[in-house]
Amino acid sequence: MIDIHQYTLEEIANALYRKMEYHGYEKGTDKTKYREPVIAEKLGHTAHAKISAGKGKDEYGSDATTQDKKFAEYKSKALSKKDLNNLLERAYGKDKQKKYAPLTVSGVYNGYNSNYETASVEYAKIEHYFGVFYKEKCVLIIKVNTDYVMDTLNANYEAFKKKGRGTTNLNTVSVNLADTHLYTVAYKDQEFYDSER
Repeated sequence: MIDIHQYTLEEIANALYRKMEYHGYEKGTDKTKYREPVIAEKLGHTAHAKISAGKGKDEYGSDATTQDKKFAEYKSKALSKKDLNNLLERAYGKDKQKKYAPLTVSGVYNGYNSNYETASVEYAKIEHYFGVFYKEKCVLIIKVNTDYVMDTLNANYEAFKKKGRGTTNLNTVSVNLADTHLYTVAYKDQEFYDSER
């Protein structure tokens, strides 16, 4: 039996990812709670112990508390090997004159449409971070402009209402990394970037 206390959550999850990949499971650890403590650790935040705080709770719509005692919501994207071309904007083509388009990172806000009255107020009060993971290693975290998040969520909600049908989940905010005015880089694993170029 291994001593789990010798390893960080990130190291354990990365090993699990690689083992599942060996057995043929692509992104076998996707949609896991584990990413929230990893993001929190990188940012110096404290992740909430529970997966989500429901309606009526102080922590509603957040995954962690910042050093300034604000609440933070985390979204994450698991990259495939092909996504690295976009993240790194690698050159391609006969003469390497073309570059891959910058990566788009998305965050899904489930329940926003069904709980609009509360969500539209509470999400406007918190910070929004989108983490990018490759083989369960956190390689980038961006802090997305809250006004942009709210404008997008509200526009999506209005479109949902106008349509009069559809899922109340899947209200998505997308950020193209070329649009640097929409976010700031909160964490970047420079060693990873250097090794992958």
